[in-house]
Amino acid sequence: MLYSLVSRIRRWRWRRLYRPGRIVARFLAPDIRREVEIIDASQIEGGVVFARVRTWNVLYAVKGLAPEPPFGAIRKIEIKDLWTWTGEPWGGAVPESND
Repeated sequence: MLYSLVSRIRRWRWRRLYRPGRIVARFLAPDIRREVEIIDASQIEGGVVFARVRTWNVLYAVKGLAPEPPFGAIRKIEIKDLWTWTGEPWGGAVPESND
């Protein structure tokens, strides 16, 4: 029963947070920001969205060392993998294979 309640709350939160047309952003490390533009959330019950993602170093962009990147191509992403950061915990350069 408790698991069912927690699952319902999680799905409700996902439906509110990951709505089509919305851009959801989070800092993954102190200077690394990931922005996710939700394109389609029809499979949200299964924990999957179709989105365009960009991950960039905010400090590099502000200092003029790197441009702010465009959003990537539309792809199918599991919600649990949206906020995974494989780079250094302190930030630094964004790995090319991230997006």
